Amino acid sequence: MPANKHEKEILSRLLDKYEAGSHFKKGEKPARRIMLKLYDSGVSDYPAYDIENAEQVERINRAVFALHEEALVFYAWMQGEQDHFIARLWLNLENLDKAYRFLNRQPADHIAAEVCCEIGTVLETVKTGWIRRFLTESVEAISDRRVVGRGGPGNRMPGTREERQDLCRALCFIDSLGETEMLERVFSLRCFGDSKKFETGVKKRILDILKYYTDWDGTAGEDELLRFAGIVRYPQRFEFRGPLSLSFAPDLSQGGTDERRSLDFSLLVNGASFNSLDFRRGTIHLAPETSRILTIENQANYVDYLHQEKNKHELVVYHGGQFSPAKGLFFKALAAALPAQCLWYHWGDIDYGGFSMLARLRREITPGVLPYRMNEEDLRRYAAFTAPVKASYLEKLQNLKGQAELRDCFPCLAYMITHRIRLEQEALLSPASLAQK
Repeated sequence: MPANKHEKEILSRLLDKYEAGSHFKKGEKPARRIMLKLYDSGVSDYPAYDIENAEQVERINRAVFALHEEALVFYAWMQGEQDHFIARLWLNLENLDKAYRFLNRQPADHIAAEVCCEIGTVLETVKTGWIRRFLTESVEAISDRRVVGRGGPGNRMPGTREERQDLCRALCFIDSLGETEMLERVFSLRCFGDSKKFETGVKKRILDILKYYTDWDGTAGEDELLRFAGIVRYPQRFEFRGPLSLSFAPDLSQGGTDERRSLDFSLLVNGASFNSLDFRRGTIHLAPETSRILTIENQANYVDYLHQEKNKHELVVYHGGQFSPAKGLFFKALAAALPAQCLWYHWGDIDYGGFSMLARLRREITPGVLPYRMNEEDLRRYAAFTAPVKASYLEKLQNLKGQAELRDCFPCLAYMITHRIRLEQEALLSPASLAQK
């Protein structure tokens, strides 16, 4: 005879409690009973057991009797209410396999082992660093806890098979993008065959993973995080000013000449920009007399710098937050076009985000990038504008001190850690700009 609703619910709750215990994680037999209180001293773990409803009590009692006859549970009557109210029941640990079969349920540790194998298969194919870190830590967390989908920083893998498959499919598709970018709806359509599925079913999980497994400083919005993964709402624009030109191969299909065409952006003294898609069609050139590149993290500082500084031999580039694959390709093109003796500087916040961006530029673009106004001297000079930081933030700064790319910045990082402060680069705006603010 098939199990009824209460038999399934009661046994499921008992198995849930069994799998949630520390003994399960250790693979040990529990020292205490795995118990549910039906009505013990007025306390109940099963609200459906309403002693004011005689018919409901009888139905649940019969369910407990049936489970007991199958040797799956033991039970005890409420004192003075023999044959009326059951006080508590507990799992028969000697018949666990039978309990799982009774519910047609797979033990959590068996599911965990299967999921680890599934993740391992995905790990063999992906190359993107933050995706590999997420998958690797998921395997470690699931193996350690012997359960899937129970939360924790290392266990963001969904508990259901369909959700896991959707998440892994999205991660593999992101990995395949490489240095290209794709509109969000197009990404969803090509990945899932549904233009809205990414937004409604997977996006939130991807954002959560990006926040934890990338150099997120806590300030970047959703669009910026997704750009980091190559998913965009619209094609990205690269903003700059200086001696840069973009040349294009001749388009003979339109009856043009066989000469390359070039756009000289140095004539736009108040700044210029072009679309990432146009950039991919052309080739970057820097004038031979270019003496310096300066990437600026914050847009207010970028605009202010353009107004205050007029060095025609300097290329100033708006960096923004953590650069996307498309902007990374732009930066690599600039690095490849650097004239001899041209220096590259980066000006960012004197905080975790600013220094992690500097480290990433050195690690992924060119090792010679120098910090601009990101030092202990400026921290002291603008001490009135510094902001206090929490202990968790100090841990992130300590982690930066472990990165070899930032060895020359260790004195500044040490000062920040000692004084528990950070400084946003807006504090360094020109007096005129600060007056306007």
